[in-house]
Amino acid sequence: MTNENGPLALCHLVETRSAIYVNYWRAMQGYALAANNCDTDMYRPLDAADLKVMQDAGMISADIPSVPKMSVQSLVGGFWGLGVFGVLALLAGLKVLQTQKRRGQRLAMMGNATPGAQAILDAMCHTAKADGYIAPSEVEVIKFAAEEMTGKTFPLAHVKQMATLAKTDLVKNDYKQLIKGRSKMEQLDIMRGVLMVVAADGRMEGKEKTFVGNLAQTMGMDGLTLQNLLADVVADTTRNPSPA
Repeated sequence: MTNENGPLALCHLVETRSAIYVNYWRAMQGYALAANNCDTDMYRPLDAADLKVMQDAGMISADIPSVPKMSVQSLVGGFWGLGVFGVLALLAGLKVLQTQKRRGQRLAMMGNATPGAQAILDAMCHTAKADGYIAPSEVEVIKFAAEEMTGKTFPLAHVKQMATLAKTDLVKNDYKQLIKGRSKMEQLDIMRGVLMVVAADGRMEGKEKTFVGNLAQTMGMDGLTLQNLLADVVADTTRNPSPA
């Protein structure tokens, strides 16, 4: 069989539905005649009666069933996009679970710290981890704060592990989580703790500066308040150079 476009092939007519370029439903609609070995948008649908006529005329094999069936390969192949989406969703879910697990481990390592103290220490740990290197002086500062707020002794290795469990490359919701449930006065204490870590190595740059800026923005803290807090922390550090 031919037409002006060349030889015609017997093709399966398949309906595929998709959303955002991801296929979520596929069904066989029947047969069709089309050129270019079925790779075309131009086709002629064939109903059961047309198929029977062409089979009786010997134009189509009599072995072709009147109702087409979709192969497993074709069915699965139509949903590759949904499969990719499912894998990505699974990976995202696993990442969230991993983040929640690490946060739970950090908080557990803070012992009997109050929720407010936990928030301060958690933010301090994230500050120390922000640039990818947890300096010994930063660990000392977190240790000092933890012991002051809990009355308990924290080994340096224990404190460093807390900071190691902190997350890097935070997004907007992560910053919100750091201050969740904390009052404006408590947020000032959180920022004071963060700036203590910053002052520990005497500089604020790169990712550490970005972390402080994003946290201040999430708190709705203006630049003058941040500058005053930093000046107070630096002055305290100068008077007491070692927290140990």
